[in-house]
Amino acid sequence: MRLPEEGLVPFHPLRHLGPVADLIAEAFAGELGPWAQYTLRRMRQIARWGTLGVLLWAPEMGETPGFVWMADGQVVGNVSFRRAAVAGGWMIGNVAVHPQWRGRSIGRALMEAALDEIARRGGTWVGLEVREDNPVAVGLYERLGFETVGSSLEMLRPAGPLPLQAGQASPPLRRARAADSDTLYYLAREGLTRAHQEVLEIRRSAYRAGWEACISAWLEGRTERWWTTTDQPPTGALRVTSHRPGRWYEVEILVQPQRIDDLGPALVEAALARLPRRMRWEAATVLPGIRMDLEVHFVRMGFRPLRRLLQMRRPLGTPVEIRIAE
Repeated sequence: MRLPEEGLVPFHPLRHLGPVADLIAEAFAGELGPWAQYTLRRMRQIARWGTLGVLLWAPEMGETPGFVWMADGQVVGNVSFRRAAVAGGWMIGNVAVHPQWRGRSIGRALMEAALDEIARRGGTWVGLEVREDNPVAVGLYERLGFETVGSSLEMLRPAGPLPLQAGQASPPLRRARAADSDTLYYLAREGLTRAHQEVLEIRRSAYRAGWEACISAWLEGRTERWWTTTDQPPTGALRVTSHRPGRWYEVEILVQPQRIDDLGPALVEAALARLPRRMRWEAATVLPGIRMDLEVHFVRMGFRPLRRLLQMRRPLGTPVEIRIAE
């Protein structure tokens, strides 16, 4: 007979996956984008399948250790973490505490356990994202030694017909080729510090163009198309992706910082013109760093801000003074 779990407990997918999905939905109600909603549906589906689901989930989700906080036999807190794209780095996936259990230092205990475990595994730095308008969480992370390295804006547009274009002259564009992949990767990092790039996990593999990249995306359940401006080298690019399993569209705009004002608005309209006119799914975009200046142009096309995030980073391996809240 298993005794009831209490306090800090290592995450176990067979026992905790379903309750953690419910906790995340409760803790972050109203701020989850389509990718997060799809992930929660997958977590619940895997939990229903039991052992078979976990065996199938392992190669899909990779190594995602973590901890839960148990109280009265219920999961009331969770922290997950995973290896980052950059060697030595780790990312905190989420820190969730049930609203009725906040203010009891559960989040701090979960974070300290995660940092200790990441250090034990040889991590050299840890990154995370937090809502800009959540001063309690931001203050906790700052006291734990995290520093803000950048910010980003997530925006969402509901399904429904797109408005007519606002008359912005479309820049000359061409379909991106495999030879443009390095340029796309370069544009994705433009205007961002190295630390910001690392926490955003800007991977070279995510900026591949050409027919091989299209086939790879299709096999993973996406229809993905890249376009670049015709100047050499291109100073701007856009990507439109249809996520079939999750049923949502994604728009990404890349533009050199010095051309945000003149080229950026035209790229936004050009991207939206490449979506189905009668959008049957919602559409999302993420604007990091200086690209947040494009917010007003997305708003004009029916997008709304979902959440503004701070990207924070903490080095490991050197002592960090843990400050106590006053």
